[in-house]
Amino acid sequence: MNGTPTPSLRPIRLVAGGPWAVGVLVAACSGAGAPPAPSADATALAQAVKDQIATDELMAYSAAIAEHVRPSGSPGENAAIDTIVATLEARGVPVAVHEIMAYASDPVSASVSVPGTDFNPRAITMAYSAATGPGGVEGTVVDMGGLAELPRLETGTGERLVVEGESFGAELPNLTGAVAIVDGQPRNVPTIVLERMGAAAVVFVNPEERLNELIVTSTWGSPSLMNYHRLPTVPVAQIARSAGEELRRRIAAGPVRLRVETELSTGWKPMRLAVATVEPEADAPFVLLGGHIDGWHHAATDEAASNAAMLALALAFHEVRDQLRHGLRIAWWPGHSNARYAGSTWYADEFFADLRLRGLAYMNIDGVGQIGAKRFGATASEAFGGFAARVVEQSQGVEIAASRPSRNSDQAFNGIGLPLVQFNHTRLAEDGGYWWWHTPDDTYDKIDGDVLKTDTDLYADALAEMLAGAPYPVSLSEQVAALGDAIAARDEASGGALGLGEQLGERMARLRDAAERLDALASAGRVRPLEQVAVLRPLHRVMYVPLNVYHPDPGVALGPLPGLAPAAVLADENANPDRRGFAASVLARERNRLVEAADDALAELHRVLTAAEERR
Repeated sequence: MNGTPTPSLRPIRLVAGGPWAVGVLVAACSGAGAPPAPSADATALAQAVKDQIATDELMAYSAAIAEHVRPSGSPGENAAIDTIVATLEARGVPVAVHEIMAYASDPVSASVSVPGTDFNPRAITMAYSAATGPGGVEGTVVDMGGLAELPRLETGTGERLVVEGESFGAELPNLTGAVAIVDGQPRNVPTIVLERMGAAAVVFVNPEERLNELIVTSTWGSPSLMNYHRLPTVPVAQIARSAGEELRRRIAAGPVRLRVETELSTGWKPMRLAVATVEPEADAPFVLLGGHIDGWHHAATDEAASNAAMLALALAFHEVRDQLRHGLRIAWWPGHSNARYAGSTWYADEFFADLRLRGLAYMNIDGVGQIGAKRFGATASEAFGGFAARVVEQSQGVEIAASRPSRNSDQAFNGIGLPLVQFNHTRLAEDGGYWWWHTPDDTYDKIDGDVLKTDTDLYADALAEMLAGAPYPVSLSEQVAALGDAIAARDEASGGALGLGEQLGERMARLRDAAERLDALASAGRVRPLEQVAVLRPLHRVMYVPLNVYHPDPGVALGPLPGLAPAAVLADENANPDRRGFAASVLARERNRLVEAADDALAELHRVLTAAEERR
């Protein structure tokens, strides 16, 4: 260990073998129960909804949307929105169209060339990268290898470079004035790393013989004064695999100078956000279903097909609204693909209070209807994990384990505390995978009508249970169990130095017991869904949001309890003393936030359980 003293986390040291050690805590929280089966009312409603949705109708809606090229704020996107709104209004579904301003980045052109030679392959630039201006930038090529190597690069002083919570450890070469080439699809963290190393430009070599449109900023939503510094200042281009191979052949023969020229249109632009409302009564609690209306090129499966499914679901649930217990909002998000989730983030900001007081969940839909889709799956926050798996099994006869959400898919509602669920039906890798994603080849012929009908029905099954079933299919016990697992994992990552047992052990034991009581009472119909979500909210926030729940965190996945991601620094014997001290400060404050979240959940649990007992 480094001999220089650093701040300590002694007030929360774990007592080895003590009664509230994290290992004991997790074992105590491992008995989470599965959510109950759907009620007869929900099952009948699901069938009624599915009977209204025809495959031909889904394909017609898809064709009308995929007809247009739809970057955010474009005439094509507006034409697609007009089609959706007109269809809803013709059937009497209430729909509002919000006018918003968002910070978007539209790639225009790119070139990558070796001056004085015939090397000038097809190239594209990435949204939010820097524009070079006429003439571009030029520098000697430095081959950085693959993306996997980047996090292992060290600075010459042995310090580690931390970029958006990621730890980079090995010697970082000085790339000042050089053009870096790196294997892999463009991503935000590698771009930031290479920019900080001084690269004049970055060229990503796609692992396949294609070019995928992507974004290289880690900002989330339209940038603010708190995060605009994350916008890259380095030009970024992408070339296909064969071009990268040819470039490396030239490098093998001696130094190569590469010229990179990029043009983008980046700035504020108006966009439109359509939101349909299906309500059994005014001000009813509601589930929010969302998917993005914008897309790269014709964006048939990403995601005109999803937009069509949303439209069909809105129309069908509107027809049975008198049978619902809860409302449904359906939002077609602009600003997803070339404005970094700006539409959904705007909605979370502007409707924060309404979502906090009446929102029950966020359900995302993306990438449905793919030709050749064979694998079913689900992404869900822990409280919906069992529910999502059961819906897939009962609907498709396939057993799955829902995966934890990463940091994508318009997940703008974690700060509000809304649990998330999304279903997936994708192609197998051996069948070529979802290769046309974010390319000009994502055209109408990539949609399979039968697959789209199957996928839409899967969402109908889940929504019917969430909107009409009793009890509401959410599990607090599963959320508490996952929190215990996350605490143990972060403590292990710190080498035991984090030690949360003394302050959290008893709280977690109480949370476990109270969660089991609440789930049992909910199954008996004595707990209201909004009460369940109110208890979940503080736990969801600390599990998914680092530092600040009101300002979007970066678009970088840091795992459960992201605020405690620096825990690994405490176990790093080579960490710079300053870095260890800085990490200790963050961890002490995040420990306090975690303790407060547990206390808030316990207080809400006490209130809800007391009210439930009075409903005998």
